[in-house]
Amino acid sequence: MHHVLKPRNLTLSLAALVLTVASVTTTALFVADRPGANLSPVGGADQMIEILQGNQSIMWSALSGSVASYRVDGWPETIDGNEIGGALVIEHPADPSAGVIDFGEKPRSISFEIDG
Repeated sequence: MHHVLKPRNLTLSLAALVLTVASVTTTALFVADRPGANLSPVGGADQMIEILQGNQSIMWSALSGSVASYRVDGWPETIDGNEIGGALVIEHPADPSAGVIDFGEKPRSISFEIDG
């Protein structure tokens, strides 16, 4: 028995492929190796997001795609022998192409979720 693809099945398969490709999310990660150090890109993060670092804030600009959200992790602290977790900020920026993160100190890491 010889099977022939019906145009309807081919069209549905192509539509599913297009939706999968369109909904791909990429992560750009920047990390610091010690408290107070500048963030460094991991992999090709600097090809997706450009950052300008200050002592208390970070300016960022998307180079490809739009930023759906970002996560900033601070360095954990120990006070009176008790370990306190580092600060955490998760934002969905109003402008997906650029913004400023006012963190108050140099963070341990920033990850950007980019819709491409």
